[in-house]
Amino acid sequence: MSTSEKTDQFLEKEFPGSTTSIYRDLSLNFKKLLEDSSLDATERGMNLLAIACTLENKPMMALAKNILEELNIPAEQIRECAEIAGIMGMNNVYYKFKSYLPAEVKENYSRAGLRMQSLMKAQAGKQNFEMMSMSVSIVNGCPQCIVSHEKALIDLGVSADKIHDLARLAAVSKGLNSLKTAVDFLN
Repeated sequence: MSTSEKTDQFLEKEFPGSTTSIYRDLSLNFKKLLEDSSLDATERGMNLLAIACTLENKPMMALAKNILEELNIPAEQIRECAEIAGIMGMNNVYYKFKSYLPAEVKENYSRAGLRMQSLMKAQAGKQNFEMMSMSVSIVNGCPQCIVSHEKALIDLGVSADKIHDLARLAAVSKGLNSLKTAVDFLN
């Protein structure tokens, strides 16, 4: 089954009979980003899994995992894509905390003191790990982490178009997640 067919199946199962303009906007954006963006198929799948785990959206996780398995991505890399939501969740919360502090007290919190060895031993490679870190940081809304990962990606030679598509994928996935919550509430 193609990614397009899998995406359609996911959307039909999660939003049966949905016809609202909000659903149409979100679903068309989601499909476009998963089928035709500057990200390659592996990057799309890896980032979707990291985003879906961050959003705690199990059906979206299953879609992403299925896409990655069909691409023959090794199990340890798929696990890393899923688990990156955890390490980046920790970092995003901590560095967001620091970003809210006034400049005069930031020196009191100069060292995080949190173990982050996994950032140095990426199974999926440095560039993919940075891309997923960026996606998760966007979903979690950590300005300091977004700036840091955007710089790292630029330094690795990742195009602004790819970074922009990471932000779009994170935004649209978050939108679909929120829409699912609303639809479930209303039904």
